[in-house]
Amino acid sequence: MAMTVQTNTAAITALKHLNTNSTNMNRSLERLSSGFRVNSAADDAAGYAIASKLDAQSSRLAAASQNASQATAMVKMADAGVNEIQNMIVRIQTLATQAASANNVNDIAKIEGERVKLEEAIDKIANSSNYNGINLLNGIDANSAAVAFAVTNPTAGDGSVTSLTTTAATDGGVSTTYSYDVTTGTVAGDTLTVTGADGSTGTVTLTAGAAFSVTMSNGAVLTGTAAATLANSTVTGQTSVTADAAAGQSAYAGALAFQVGADNNTNNQVTVDLTNSYTTSSLGLSGAGTTAITDQATAQAYITTAQNALDKLITQRADLGATQNQLGFVQANLATSIEQAKASVSSIRDADMAAEMADFTKNQILVQASTSMLAQANQAAQNVLSLFR
Repeated sequence: MAMTVQTNTAAITALKHLNTNSTNMNRSLERLSSGFRVNSAADDAAGYAIASKLDAQSSRLAAASQNASQATAMVKMADAGVNEIQNMIVRIQTLATQAASANNVNDIAKIEGERVKLEEAIDKIANSSNYNGINLLNGIDANSAAVAFAVTNPTAGDGSVTSLTTTAATDGGVSTTYSYDVTTGTVAGDTLTVTGADGSTGTVTLTAGAAFSVTMSNGAVLTGTAAATLANSTVTGQTSVTADAAAGQSAYAGALAFQVGADNNTNNQVTVDLTNSYTTSSLGLSGAGTTAITDQATAQAYITTAQNALDKLITQRADLGATQNQLGFVQANLATSIEQAKASVSSIRDADMAAEMADFTKNQILVQASTSMLAQANQAAQNVLSLFR
């Protein structure tokens, strides 16, 4: 082997191995300090891509699991409200059964009074049950635009209506003016027919000077006051109908969809049907504003009315129960999916700490050895000086 001073081949070789060993030792340090085998795409391009996709999927699944939890809470809240309504209908059945018996004919007024209170409470629960702005028990979409209403078909009781003026009022209501052509007349017996822009309808028989309410077929409740007694040859009576924005909203167009999966398709969604209404009008009960039990015969008829209402409620409630079970299974599956996704990412990205520590120790020794050999290689070049002595 020639002795040269221009090129120290041994030193170059030692330096090459020192750089390689230093790089390997630094990589082991990075893995040991981060806990990951794959810290960048350069470490394992394919593994990094797969792990990144699985990480994103895991995050979406976690969000879907939260959606399922909230949907479950919402359905449970709805079911709790339905349970109270069911208890009140059972009580109404009991009252009707009591009133239908001859031994309770003298207490019918008291029984009817309790029925009115119970059915008023049913409507309050149905119209006030709400989860984060979503109506649960009246079938009305709280996020829908208000429905415009108009009085379209007034009929006179003891006088003829010669003209009708309808003007828009505040909060989506309407104000109507009747003109009667009578010698002496009242608004008593007149019937208002109200039509909503969504096709909903409602009718009410007026009492002069008295407040009234119109329950629309879409669940909205409109209130107003009828005109006072009319007693001139040609008179004008004012009857107003108003509805606030919430009351004027339309029914749900269909079941609500909840995202309970990572992908955008129907297999990753669960529908919750909130289109069912549990108001007295929807269940076929008379409601708080109508007299239902006046004698033994009407009490007997109301037994059937209450039974039909209970049957309808139970049928609708069964769907809520089935939805709760469905969401429970979905949550269990999501928990398993999240677990497996995280396990897959771990198998790709996580470092084997024992193996990495062994590699680090080896590379650390090699770096020390390379450094020593580089020093030796640099020293070896000085042997050429001995030739000049």
